[in-house]
Amino acid sequence: MSYLTSISYLPILTWFCLLSTLAMLLYGVIFSRYLFVKPSMIFTLFFHVQIQWPSALYWAKIAGNLTNPLAYFILSQIFPLLLVAGSIFIGRRISRQVYDRVVNLPRSSYGEAFLPILPLALISLTILAWYLTTVPWEKMGLHAIIYDPGNAKLAREYSLKLLTNKYLKYAVSIFNSSLAPVLACLIGIKVLDNWQHKKYPSLGLCLVCLAPILMAVSLSGARGPSAMILLAVFFLILLIKGLPLQPVRIVLVLALILAAPGLVELLRGGGAFNPAEMRLRYVVIIERAMGYGMTQDAQWHIEYVTKYGYWGIAGIEKLAPLFGVQPVDIMNVVGKVYTDTSLLTSVSANASMIFIYYACFGLIAVPLCLLLAWLLDGTLYIYRQMETVMLPVAIAACGISVVNLAHTAYTTIFITHGFLIILTMCFVCDRSIVKLRSREFS
Repeated sequence: MSYLTSISYLPILTWFCLLSTLAMLLYGVIFSRYLFVKPSMIFTLFFHVQIQWPSALYWAKIAGNLTNPLAYFILSQIFPLLLVAGSIFIGRRISRQVYDRVVNLPRSSYGEAFLPILPLALISLTILAWYLTTVPWEKMGLHAIIYDPGNAKLAREYSLKLLTNKYLKYAVSIFNSSLAPVLACLIGIKVLDNWQHKKYPSLGLCLVCLAPILMAVSLSGARGPSAMILLAVFFLILLIKGLPLQPVRIVLVLALILAAPGLVELLRGGGAFNPAEMRLRYVVIIERAMGYGMTQDAQWHIEYVTKYGYWGIAGIEKLAPLFGVQPVDIMNVVGKVYTDTSLLTSVSANASMIFIYYACFGLIAVPLCLLLAWLLDGTLYIYRQMETVMLPVAIAACGISVVNLAHTAYTTIFITHGFLIILTMCFVCDRSIVKLRSREFS
């Protein structure tokens, strides 16, 4: 079969791969929902929604943009199909054990969620106080969104540049990616507990406690962090309840969660609070979360290396020095080529790890990324050692961290997006709670 002939079949093959992936995900949801404690399955689900679907729906436009649409098809359709096929069969037994432990947690243990909240809250308050004394309120992205929407993007970039102390940068990053979602999930357990016991005043107090966390992660003016934290809390509650199959309710809650970045987008754009304007800004968020926009940066990376060649190990900034190679920030380089940087001094063409590693190594990225994604399921062995409410917290918070693989490189999720920090923090808290239990009964 010639290259041109194979290209002509790609629209049909795209929908075949999409529907096959969907069928296997539905199998997991309906018959083996315990599989969704696995990081690889969570990543597959979000890749399917955020990249595979828009890649199919906008295939004609995408193929017209690319010199090599076949590469894009393999990365956007074949990769998730192989990923879900392997994830369904790998680690089923241990996934079931972890899932059973979560859904069988005694309600009496929910009260233990308060134990780690105090130390984690104190650490968070210390970091925020440090941040607020370094970056004035009027220089923050959130301030610009509220009072000067026209300069919101510049204010966000400038507020990050004011963090000249590298330790403060790390501290703020750890708070946003690790401390905030873990704290929110712990509060989420109390929300569920109070709801089930009909303690509505306490329920209201817990919901109020979520507000400062959502505001704190939005100080830079970013739209995504608040939605991701709410998503982690929602996933936690579903997980504890056994991941019930309630599609209408789940869709409605997800729509409400997207209202948080939708409000930020409305303020950033200087829009008025009227139904038409709010609907317009909400559509922008939907488009950015699961529309054509999710495919654009990936297209840039493929087109760039088609014209100029693969980056090799230089494109992996954290590994390049180990091989004596000068690292290259390929997301910045590609972003500058395909976007207007006249208003911003820096830009980053973020894309899923499969596209980033294809830009570095070519199609060998497919088996490489499959292996890397399945290796994340090794966390199941750590989950299995956990015995307290920190187990569902770890699964939910780590799961939402893994979602970032749909638009970033593999190594980035471990520290920048908090995967390893969350896992370590939850495991330490779990062991501490177990020790406190043993002292009470000794």
